[in-house]
Amino acid sequence: MTSHTHQTAPTRFVDANGMRFAYRRFGKTGGVPLVLNIHFTGTMDHWDPAVTNGLAQGREVILFNNAGISSTSGEVPHSIQEMAANAAAFIKALGLTQVDVLGFSMGGLIAQELALAEPQLVRRLILVGTGPRSGEGMASLTPQAQEIFGATYEEPDHLWLRVHFSPSDASQAAGRKFLQRLRLRTEGRDPEANDKVAPAQLAALGKAMAVRRTCPKCGQVKDYVIPTSLGTCPDCADA
Repeated sequence: MTSHTHQTAPTRFVDANGMRFAYRRFGKTGGVPLVLNIHFTGTMDHWDPAVTNGLAQGREVILFNNAGISSTSGEVPHSIQEMAANAAAFIKALGLTQVDVLGFSMGGLIAQELALAEPQLVRRLILVGTGPRSGEGMASLTPQAQEIFGATYEEPDHLWLRVHFSPSDASQAAGRKFLQRLRLRTEGRDPEANDKVAPAQLAALGKAMAVRRTCPKCGQVKDYVIPTSLGTCPDCADA
């Protein structure tokens, strides 16, 4: 067991795929590490310490920022496949040959793609609050989500009170305790994601959630990011 926790684990760096990945490791060593993939626009500091420290009691936990996120260099890819490839390169750069992978929300899409692309590397897959490729209603943010992410907040992290919690008094009270836990790490915190992150991640989500259909006009199987009114593929609709 390392002496570090979510709050105290130092941020380290490793080079892979021409980028410098930021990561933290803590917990019980000796077994298969658990690599966590965070949600939309999240950084290492958006994991709930109650969750990560709980997991770390029984195994080693590895948090990291994928390409272009916060303290990791590079640009955010416009596809989930590229994000998964970067995650694989990061894991291998640590000298690991087998890991368990947990993905939360958008991180779950990356985790699924990683498991498909690297079946020898991923032993077990844990998916939380996510969905499959081409999942119904997942091609873009809902109007409610667009309003939540587009609003201005007195404190930036108050955004998560609306993302993760319902408006009820009990839920908001739980949310405020959640924010207190997020703020427990006072040194070496991650910078917030910059304004290039969300558009790139939305583009990747749009591609990942495109529905594959056979176009009734040209007969080809194509990705429908936004189905046209006639049911034809985007190429035929534009013709």
